[in-house]
Amino acid sequence: MTLEKRRLGRRLAGVGVATASLMLGLETPAFAVSPTITSFSPTSGPAGCVIVITGTDFTNPDVSSVDIGGTPVTSFKIVSATTIWAMVAGTTSGTIHVTNSSGTANSPTDFTIGNPGACSPTITTLTPCSGSAGTVVTITGTNLLKDSGTATTAAVGGDVRFAPYTATATHPGAPETPTQLSVVVPSGAADGQIRVSTFNDVLGEGAVLSATAFQVPPPDTNCWPPVAEHPRSVTLRLRRHLVARGKVSAGDGFTDCATRVPVKIQRRVSGDWRTVRVTTTTVNGAYKKRIGDRAGRYRAKAPKFTVWPTDFCLAATSPVRMRG
Repeated sequence: MTLEKRRLGRRLAGVGVATASLMLGLETPAFAVSPTITSFSPTSGPAGCVIVITGTDFTNPDVSSVDIGGTPVTSFKIVSATTIWAMVAGTTSGTIHVTNSSGTANSPTDFTIGNPGACSPTITTLTPCSGSAGTVVTITGTNLLKDSGTATTAAVGGDVRFAPYTATATHPGAPETPTQLSVVVPSGAADGQIRVSTFNDVLGEGAVLSATAFQVPPPDTNCWPPVAEHPRSVTLRLRRHLVARGKVSAGDGFTDCATRVPVKIQRRVSGDWRTVRVTTTTVNGAYKKRIGDRAGRYRAKAPKFTVWPTDFCLAATSPVRMRG
């Protein structure tokens, strides 16, 4: 091989190396990205309020700090690349900042410190709405966390108490979120509203009562607030020797609410109705009562009742005159 061919070979080899280096240089490296904040909720609240921050690139790399108006948030959890739960610290309103190694994101609006602001918990549903001690109840609503948790700790749901509100229910360990938490019905629980407390235990601030009452027992499958009071219809017949008898029927077909109902037998005296006998209906709604040999004008009365979807009846506080 001549000297000139050797030199040409070296030049070509050098060009090949340079070309390979250039091609390697064109490969795109995996760069870290600054986070962004698109929204947060609630928009106001006191220290201890847990807010949900929504945005992008919270894990590319992980957000390392969160602050509100310059006050660091010491407890926050990166839930996903687009969601952070953070517990408000301090008393300073201002812009929310989240920071990773590539940059800092600013919230589009300021968070406002206030008590309760928009941070009061709410309860939407109870599932189930009744059960005995040991039953696990799932509560859905908003602002239900009292601690956001951290990278190494779980979020903590609000404190839950069942009537008569003497003990705090335990949490079974299921994952809890700002919109859902679970508790175990404690022994000694009674019928009544469920109370949830988060940043404090003041009703209207950090505490709320459910609109529907939890029932212990019987077990129910559906829960709504009670409907309007219903009347009971009472019939009355007087036989010889003044034996009053008749039957009570419940409005809208709630037959169970005609069972074991107190009935007042009243006689008209000097323009007023006076109760002369009180009796109770049988399981089929019938009643019979001797009232004595005294002629006059008589009537029978039974109280109104309140109906739950499971035909659970509550007597009204005051009786109302019925026809008959």
